[in-house]
Amino acid sequence: MTETDAAVAIVHARATDAVLLMRRAEREEDAWSGHWSFPGGRREPSDRDLLFTALRELQEECGIHLSPGHLEAALPVSVARRRVGKFLHVAPFVLRVDQELPAIPDAREAVQALWLPLAVLKDPARHSLRPVPGLPPEALFPSVDLNGLPLWGFTYRLLADWLALNPEDNPGRRAGFRAAQDLLNVVLSHGCKLECAWEIQDNVQVAGVRGTIPVKQAIAVAAAPEPHIPRVNMLAVLPDRIRLVGLGFEEYEIHAIR
Repeated sequence: MTETDAAVAIVHARATDAVLLMRRAEREEDAWSGHWSFPGGRREPSDRDLLFTALRELQEECGIHLSPGHLEAALPVSVARRRVGKFLHVAPFVLRVDQELPAIPDAREAVQALWLPLAVLKDPARHSLRPVPGLPPEALFPSVDLNGLPLWGFTYRLLADWLALNPEDNPGRRAGFRAAQDLLNVVLSHGCKLECAWEIQDNVQVAGVRGTIPVKQAIAVAAAPEPHIPRVNMLAVLPDRIRLVGLGFEEYEIHAIR
């Protein structure tokens, strides 16, 4: 059984229907340095349980003291992926309060805290595919702009799951395959010829075309507004290759042969 490494506090204010977020301080040792996130962190040996971890981190990082009596729901453990080191298994806890509480970020941990109305997250027009700081510019991630910085990655995915924002008719892998097939159709409609239909290569669904991938047109289709948030976790479009990571972290690639 996989051990849960950390916990986060999803603090929801009923009166304003808003959730507490913080922007993490920039530190080299922090895999999520500078990111928007929920208050939270690793479980300490002295923590009696993971809910205690979430409450302790909330107080340490944002100066908000809540008790176990504020717990509304314990969400399923989620995986926080990072570029270096093992993935973390995180326990999210939804904590309800009547009003927005004043947050005083600990400067060592966070540089900003805000109460974000859930209406912002529920509006598909606020979601888009965009590059994020520290990663190659061709890699686009679903995100929401918050004060000039993207809310993306683990916190974005956790919010999408909690609020059921992903397309209902295309959950999980079906949503990713539909997005990949739409991109393949765009490539074929702009002069490329199909060389190889979808087949599995090293756990990746791969299709091959002959020609040059129309980068601008492919990105435009993937980024077009829809009734729901983007159907991908990552998209990179280059003249010779498209790489797409679906909602279930399954991978698709379209290779172009010239």
